[in-house]
Formats: sequence, structure tokens, C-alpha cells
Amino acid sequence: MSKLTILAGDFPVGAGRFTFRNFTLPGDKNHYLCETVSANQITAINPATEKLLMLLDTDEDAKKLFEKTKDDQTFFMVKLKDGRRFVAGTDETTFKKILNVVKREIDTPMDEAPSAA
Repeated sequence: MSKLTILAGDFPVGAGRFTFRNFTLPGDKNHYLCETVSANQITAINPATEKLLMLLDTDEDAKKLFEKTKDDQTFFMVKLKDGRRFVAGTDETTFKKILNVVKREIDTPMDEAPSAA
């Protein structure tokens, strides 16, 4: 399980996770609920530059996070099939895992996906 932080977008700001092929994202402002989004729902994923991040309408905590980033911290933007979007930050290793899974999901149509049976 890999940690990520939602910084802006159509989901509340807060902690999230990436496991196997799913994102677990904050679902409400109090973080009592969460929403699971499958990697096959992603239509676009791109690295985000620091200049772009500073243009986002984010709260002060998110802006402080941008300024205190570690060398291995990566920020990225995601667009989902339903039109929702989010910007998140995670470590470089997790970002590479996410990219590999998303690429595999995009390259494998649902009717060709391996069965669990």
C-alpha cells in the first residue's frame, strides 16, 4: 500500500492510498468516508510542475507542502472517465507504480482482461 496526498481537484484535500489497481481517495471533508477509484477509470495522468502547482487554488497547508517537498516527491494530475480530476503528491517509487498500472489498464481492453475464475 502506497501513500499519496490529494492537493486539489474534485476530491477533498487529504491523505489517500494506492493499492494494486485502486486509489482510495478522501470522499468527504471530514474524511469519515472514502471513495475507491479503479485505475481503469483514468483517462490521463501527467506529472505536474511546481509552477503549475502554485497556480492552483489550494489552501495554505497544501502550499506549505509544495515548499517542503523532498527530492523524491512527485506531483501529478489525473483525469477520470467521469470528468473529475485531482492533483496529488507521492514519492517517486509510488508514482512509477501508478504509471505502470495505468499503462497496463489502458493497453488491456476489458474484454481481454484476465479472469479471476
